[in-house]
Amino acid sequence: MPVYICKHYRRSTPGARTGMVVDEIRFEAESAVKAETRIRQGFCAPIMPAMDWNKGFATLEDENGQILVTWLHGFLHS
Repeated sequence: MPVYICKHYRRSTPGARTGMVVDEIRFEAESAVKAETRIRQGFCAPIMPAMDWNKGFATLEDENGQILVTWLHGFLHS
């Protein structure tokens, strides 16, 4: 099964689309669509720490490092 990586970044400046990786979650999923759904649902789950979208953003990458999805403001941005 393919491996996907969700990376959480701290923005270099407010509103920036670049930053430093502060955390990453590696997991397996049957497809990129299922991996994206899993992470998106996690953002809404009460057990997952709230993301401060003013100070951070997140990406979903495949095991080759290709960015598949970027969440800049809590919503999907491609």
